[in-house]
Amino acid sequence: MKKAPILETRGLNETGVISPNIILDDCEKLPEHIDTAVMLFDGHPDEDLLKDAKPLFRFVGASYRLQQYLYKDSIVLSYAPLGSAAAGGLLEELIAIGIKKVIACGSSGLIGEFDPKKVILVSKAIRDEGLSYHYMEPSVYVETNKELNVLVEKELKAMNIDFKEDIVWTTDAFYRETKSRIEIRKQQGAVAVEMECAGMAAVAKFRDIQFSQILYFSDIVKQDTWSGFLVERRKIKDIVNKIAVDIAMKIAI
Repeated sequence: MKKAPILETRGLNETGVISPNIILDDCEKLPEHIDTAVMLFDGHPDEDLLKDAKPLFRFVGASYRLQQYLYKDSIVLSYAPLGSAAAGGLLEELIAIGIKKVIACGSSGLIGEFDPKKVILVSKAIRDEGLSYHYMEPSVYVETNKELNVLVEKELKAMNIDFKEDIVWTTDAFYRETKSRIEIRKQQGAVAVEMECAGMAAVAKFRDIQFSQILYFSDIVKQDTWSGFLVERRKIKDIVNKIAVDIAMKIAI
């Protein structure tokens, strides 16, 4: 029996017919001292951050144009689309202009035994999405970058941020987080579910750059009835986003 297309590995290491360099042919490479980006999954950019940012390029999707910024002439402040396929495409474009270290910051749903007041520094992600299989051989997990994680961990501790390094489940299917699937992923070690990490970590490995992911909780999925999105999630988002930007600035020095 033939393999499912997502499990095919032929052509995995070939160059793509379409490249980000073609898409970004009018965008200059970043100066050598700018090699770090922070990717925020935030549809409403913080005006305080934008005061110190200047436009770099726009990431264009079928129904959106997301402005990317140069922040304080030190890092790229990237606003990312939801979902691993779109976020992975943006990551490809950031790499194409010279980015070598990426700290992503996004939301997640709690599925395991984990204090929701803490943030997660992702050690590895379960690959229950599609993008990563176009960049890596099939496997259950993809790891984030240990070297960059050490630096992020150091800064989180210096800021007295309550966090824990742990495993997450990356899925494409927001409406198919079923009880049985949740139990399987918990048995595989996941404490949270989100929609980008595995894909972006795979892109980073393929392109040989460093990638870390910080997550906060926007909802609780582990009980019989979904919590709905937490009322305080927007406040939490703004706080954790700024933490991620501060960490990226310190790492970029």
